Amino acid sequence: MGIVAVFFLLIQVPPMAVVIANRYPANQELAITLAVIFVVLFLAIIAGARRVYRRCNQLPVTKGINWRLVVGGYAALLVGMMIFGWLNQWLFHQTSTANNEIIRQLLNHNRIITVVFVISSFTLTPIAEELIFRGILTNLFFRRNALWSKMVLSGLVFSAAHTSTTIVSFLLYCFMGMVLTYVYRQSGNLKNSILVHGINNLLAMLMMVMSLAGN
Repeated sequence: MGIVAVFFLLIQVPPMAVVIANRYPANQELAITLAVIFVVLFLAIIAGARRVYRRCNQLPVTKGINWRLVVGGYAALLVGMMIFGWLNQWLFHQTSTANNEIIRQLLNHNRIITVVFVISSFTLTPIAEELIFRGILTNLFFRRNALWSKMVLSGLVFSAAHTSTTIVSFLLYCFMGMVLTYVYRQSGNLKNSILVHGINNLLAMLMMVMSLAGN
């Protein structure tokens, strides 16, 4: 629990560099410095999480990408996001989750920070979060074949790491975490859930950038 708690807190630190840089959008030197700090922090978290993951991994090492699971996993995410998004709008009149609104507010202040943040959203972030919430968390708790227990635990902790202001948005991120856990545990290779996570973040970020550009 201590290991998970440490990484849970660490993964919240890199975005602080973006927040600080956005307070001084005209200061390019500060933006570059904080962008470097942002990337270095993420790389350090990934390196540490990878070492822990390798020590606690319960699954035999499998090679290659299971495209069937990747496509199926992403399709499940799309359906889930549509359903929970509709419920969130119907019940709470939210067209976007609080977490996505926070991300949207971090964009379009400083070009350097925006570019680094956007690229990291579908590269560094999926790698770090999958190592922590799937690679470490699901291997440290419950027996190897306890799939549903691992899915629920990973979903709850993953959702807790994302800002939610309604029960529906919390359940949305919980569902996403459960789907990613299923992809990882069924494939036996963390690269599969990283790929699904990365595709999801890439398309979501493209939609945000396009909507900001249109305003």
